[in-house]
Order: sequence, then structure tokens, then C-alpha cells
Amino acid sequence: MINKTILVKSITSLSEARFCAGMFVDFISFDFNPNSEDFINKAQFDEIRGWLSGVKILGSLNSNDIFEIIECIQSNKLDGFLFAEDQIAMMSEITVPFKVVELASLDNISLIEKESLIIYTGMFEPDLFESIDINNEILLGYDFENVKIDFEKLKGYAFKGSKENQPGINNYDQLMDAFDLLDM
Repeated sequence: MINKTILVKSITSLSEARFCAGMFVDFISFDFNPNSEDFINKAQFDEIRGWLSGVKILGSLNSNDIFEIIECIQSNKLDGFLFAEDQIAMMSEITVPFKVVELASLDNISLIEKESLIIYTGMFEPDLFESIDINNEILLGYDFENVKIDFEKLKGYAFKGSKENQPGINNYDQLMDAFDLLDM
């Protein structure tokens, strides 16, 4: 059993969502931005969600309209929301059990609510993490090689989903390799 928090974002298929749930991934996230290559429409999302249990369901939406984000959360009955760095200002105005924010640098870390998870996408430098006061749980994302970094202040890892080659056929090699390394 993996003893780190794992998040997989940009889920686009039922087979991938079920694979993640079966591997005891903690969070999976769906992209509700219609302009994204990882966009999933309401009908697809509802079908996938109906097959899942045990995993927390997050969503992301590239919008600075707080009401649009709240509508996305409510209409999809999301467990949480994945905020982009430019959406930090609205985090405190949105009520959802799990808040996750992506940060490319730690400059804005003081603006993040303490209960929120942070996905750090910048260059990992242990000295930088040691030198600042971090009150949040940090996941390293999105490089599969990050699983080789074992650092006390890291809560876990975030990964990006992959595309199906055809319905029901997907290659999870990198994700499986990451899970194998984490399971050691």
C-alpha cells in the first residue's frame, strides 16, 4: 500500500478513472474547461463518476468567474476543486471540502489557506523547502521521476492522466512504474 497522497489530474476515460481508484489513488481530477484537450463533458463525467467509489473527485475550470466555478462544483457534486495559481484570490470565497492549488513557485505560499493541498510544479530544491515555513501539505507534480525524491516535508505526488489509444485500451506504464517505486 502506498503511504503517500496521490493525485492524478486530467482524467479523460472510465478505464483510467477505475485504474486510479483500484490503485487507491486519493484524488482524481477532471478538466471542465471546454477549450482544453483534456475536457470532459457533463455526460461523460456523470457516466465515469457513477462507476467510482473511494476516490475523491476534483474538478478544474479555467475561469476567473467565481460563480462559474461554484456552479461547476455544485452541478458536478465535486469533493474538491483544483485551483490554478491565478485563482488563489477566490479560494477563500469558495466552499468545498478539498482545495488543491497548483504553484510553480513558492512565492505565493503565504496566500494559501492552511487546509489546502499544494501541487508544486517548480524545480524541487530541498534548501528552498527547508528555508520557508510551510503549513500546507505539498505534493510534487507532474513528472513521474519525482517519485525518486523522498523528502520529509512532501506529502505525496501528483501526476497527469494519459489518453486512451482506443476505448478501453490505455497505457499506464509510467503510472504503474511510479506506483511500484512508491510501494517499496
